Amino acid sequence: MDWTTDLEMYREALRVERIGVARWDIKLDRVFGDSTMMVLYPDHLTNGAYSEFLLRRPELHPNDVKFFEALVRFVQAPHHEYADKSHEILIEYRLTDAENREQWFHAHFTVHFEKEWPRSAVLLLRSTDSEHRQEESLRQKAERDALTGLYNKGHARELIDEALAVPGTTKALLVLDMDGFKKVNDNLGHLFGDAVISDMALSLAEVFSSDGDIIGRVGGDEFVVLIRDVESRDALVSRCEALRDMLRRSFEYGKNRTLNVSGSVGIALSPQFGSSFETLFSCADKALYEAKRRGRDTQVFYTDELREGEKKNVGENEIAEGRQTLLDHPVEFIFRMLYETGNPRVTVETLLSLFAKYFMVQRVVIYQNQGENPGCWFEWHAAGTLPTEEAHEGAVGEFLNRNYRKEIYGHFLEFSDTTKINGPMAKTLADRNIFALLYASVMDGEKRIGCVGFEDCRGPRIWTKREHEVLRTFADILGTFLMDQMRYRMLRRAYRRLQGVLEAITGPLWVIATDNGHIGYMNKAARTMLANGENEEAKTCYKVRTDSNRPCIRCEHVGLLADCPGTLALRKEAERRGLVPIPIRWSKGQDGQLFLFDA
Repeated sequence: MDWTTDLEMYREALRVERIGVARWDIKLDRVFGDSTMMVLYPDHLTNGAYSEFLLRRPELHPNDVKFFEALVRFVQAPHHEYADKSHEILIEYRLTDAENREQWFHAHFTVHFEKEWPRSAVLLLRSTDSEHRQEESLRQKAERDALTGLYNKGHARELIDEALAVPGTTKALLVLDMDGFKKVNDNLGHLFGDAVISDMALSLAEVFSSDGDIIGRVGGDEFVVLIRDVESRDALVSRCEALRDMLRRSFEYGKNRTLNVSGSVGIALSPQFGSSFETLFSCADKALYEAKRRGRDTQVFYTDELREGEKKNVGENEIAEGRQTLLDHPVEFIFRMLYETGNPRVTVETLLSLFAKYFMVQRVVIYQNQGENPGCWFEWHAAGTLPTEEAHEGAVGEFLNRNYRKEIYGHFLEFSDTTKINGPMAKTLADRNIFALLYASVMDGEKRIGCVGFEDCRGPRIWTKREHEVLRTFADILGTFLMDQMRYRMLRRAYRRLQGVLEAITGPLWVIATDNGHIGYMNKAARTMLANGENEEAKTCYKVRTDSNRPCIRCEHVGLLADCPGTLALRKEAERRGLVPIPIRWSKGQDGQLFLFDA
């Protein structure tokens, strides 16, 4: 092309960039534009007053009319501050086409003044629609979850914090997730899991899309919803129940296998329990945890009682934070708990609660098959479920004891779906809400002395390899504890029998410490023989016998003290009578000797 003038070069550059140029004669209220301007402004700009054209365009977006109204008012009034100067005005606005699609434009007005009056303006007009759409796409990517189209956690948090800062209404933050979703991923694949999450998002949008509710996905199958104005507690429960009805599904897979999924919801009200996302999310998340503990497929409000429960169970909450350690290193985890608590019973009880919550079962139980009182030793069961003794009463317990099998991970009793059991036992188990169970034997060599197990009272489930391994580890460690307890009880029984024998002996019998002469035990005959029968066991033998504070010159009963002159004589007398001292030790670590004498 032959560039002859700078003007032609500028015109070509404006045409390539699709920038229209026009001059507005404000005094005549007429506008004159170039060919590019006519493309961007398909109207006959020279027909009629330009100010009227700006204000009366039917395709102008209603929200953008105010910008041009301000522009027209500005050019129709004097402005002493701009006398004989120029002033620039920028306007971003939208036009809608015949198909009601929005297009964005950028208008740059440079207004020139004669003295204080606007006389003309140069207009640069450019279509910015592609830029706006690109920005919107980037904004969507920054604010929206790619899978569901809902707000991502970061942007949902910003919006919720803004909404919570507005006073005057009761608001509710809901945290919810899908019960059984992990089993969907594990057995049906992640693509199917993504479809389930997308369906959950659609259900959320259907139930919570009115009145400016904010819905976001915070990760995996977990979502948050902020309701800006809670009409009533009953209305909120009704919406949660409607959502749970939509989320309750069953998926068939494999041969006669079914996966049941549902939804659980935790709810925290504002301003009662906080006015920030972080505070309310923490409260709602604890309420969600409580919903899982109560058996899933329900909604739970965060309450003062739950908050008090947190204070009372700080130790349990700290343990819950280490759940992944339990899975990855169960032996280390259990022994660390034993070391920190110093109390095996407390450790076992805490672990039962932890297992129930983490593995989402409604009953965890430990049975003892040996000892004085065989039967249920420890248990944890969810509210609304039968105690173990009642659930296993009669034929159920007998059936369970008959069905232990040696498997790759140990001796197990396992049913993934008790409704598939042949015979009347299937109905009996269903009547007692036992639909799936996994028990690991506690072994002493080849002998089963107890068991520890999980029960699902909601429906069938597939027991994973990890659940087998953790249960097996717990059973192995529990076996040592159980055996120690049994031996301890045997020793206590032996002690009580020995004590009965000693009490029946007609001759006086004392147990006296060798280092200081303190009386540790006396049988009935010895207690009767003493003149002073009050607090004898807190005194020394010589104090009781002679009311002296010094050892006897000649000990009549037992030669105990190294500086006692009667020690040697007494030992000789004991040997002559055939009495042999028996070394003993009791709780204070004191050594003693036991002698029997005729009355």
